[in-house]
Amino acid sequence: MQSLELADLFRAPCKTCGAQLKFSAEKQKLACDHCGNTEDIGFTRNKLQENPLDFKVENRQLPNAPTEEKRIFACQNCGAKTTVNYDVPTLTCAFCGSKNVNPEAQKTRLIEPAGVLPFRLSKEQALQRFKTWVGDSWLAPSDLKAGAALDNLHGMYIPFWTFDAQAHSSWEGDAGFYYYVPVQVRDANGRTVTQQQQRVRWEYRNGRHQAFYDDMLEMASRKLTQQENHVQEASRYDLKEIVDYDPRILLGWEAEVYSIDLNESARKAEEQIQEREQSACASQLGGDTQRNLRVQTELSNQTFKHILLPLWICSYVYNGKLYRFLVNGQTGQIAGERPKSAWKIALLVLAFILLVLFFMYLGKK
Repeated sequence: MQSLELADLFRAPCKTCGAQLKFSAEKQKLACDHCGNTEDIGFTRNKLQENPLDFKVENRQLPNAPTEEKRIFACQNCGAKTTVNYDVPTLTCAFCGSKNVNPEAQKTRLIEPAGVLPFRLSKEQALQRFKTWVGDSWLAPSDLKAGAALDNLHGMYIPFWTFDAQAHSSWEGDAGFYYYVPVQVRDANGRTVTQQQQRVRWEYRNGRHQAFYDDMLEMASRKLTQQENHVQEASRYDLKEIVDYDPRILLGWEAEVYSIDLNESARKAEEQIQEREQSACASQLGGDTQRNLRVQTELSNQTFKHILLPLWICSYVYNGKLYRFLVNGQTGQIAGERPKSAWKIALLVLAFILLVLFFMYLGKK
């Protein structure tokens, strides 16, 4: 497949005035900031094809998937890599906020994205979500909403891999069922009393389980995986809205290059499938308790896609400290850090202690 040069990715002159067009999240069209002209893109869903992948291959080679050439900017401060427009004189890293001079970009051959989920949340909408979210916690300082100064707000397409696989599992194990028998014991006063003691009846069982795992999502950004809890919360996308990859959708936005390769992500997906199969087989085994559960899982029809998903990467400053948060560029879901008020926490602890003392007082009456 013919590679895409940077000019193909970033050059779309307005037909009215010749200025550079950008993709508008609100209009879902290419829009000109200079004259206001808009142009339809014409989203399609004809090229979202799966690429075959063999999970059993230990040293996976670059698969026979479409590739492209892009210009890569590597941040001099944190090392994050993004695709960039070569004519921008300075760049602000979306991950660490450092200011960088755009160096001579290097060309790197990459697996081309099969699809992209266009931004639906504009910068103004993301800012409004932040203002609502930042003051929406009782434990946060009362002046947080007024005192939080937005430091960085970057709309970025984040690389992901999706994986499909058919799983076939065979399992065996012992299911335990509780029952109770009366036992004569002595109580604290030396009297003989009857108690019901628990026993377990074990039953050997075996069976099979199969399931198809569709579009298992694995983030391919090593920088963002360092914020794993926030990333998972903000990365709940409706993948049905993905359209064919069109470089024009990236106009005016940043796009990170995948830093977690296909092999590593495929192994993670396989581990997740194994864990889910283990849980599903445990459910089939049943019982009140279990022992010696053994599961053997084989995978077939494994495929993958490379896609780009929208995320606002943001930070704000409160009382001189930097806090980070993420906004889902499709749904507006927010996840991130918020400072906590020391006196509110102390008040909550005091209320809990008083509640415990109150119940202790009632118990003594």
